[in-house]
Amino acid sequence: MIVARILDEGQFTLDDDVRAELLSRDTRLLAALEADDQDVYAAELEGLLEFVRTNGSELALDVITPSEFVLPNSDMPLGAVRALLADHPA
Repeated sequence: MIVARILDEGQFTLDDDVRAELLSRDTRLLAALEADDQDVYAAELEGLLEFVRTNGSELALDVITPSEFVLPNSDMPLGAVRALLADHPA
């Protein structure tokens, strides 16, 4: 089981069989971030968040468990994500 957190939204559990697709989408998002490409970043982020919401099951708000993936919310601009990653490297 994979646990992914979308900041300011909640945690979702996903089956292990979607791990490869989740990693691929995360890698594309990071590449757009590193390239400082706002348009590609926004598209990749929206696709990744939709993938998690569609393929995952949202955990109850009172359930808190460690998250393997921590994702920005859809309103978080590229610069804010970059600053967050600088403050909290993986």
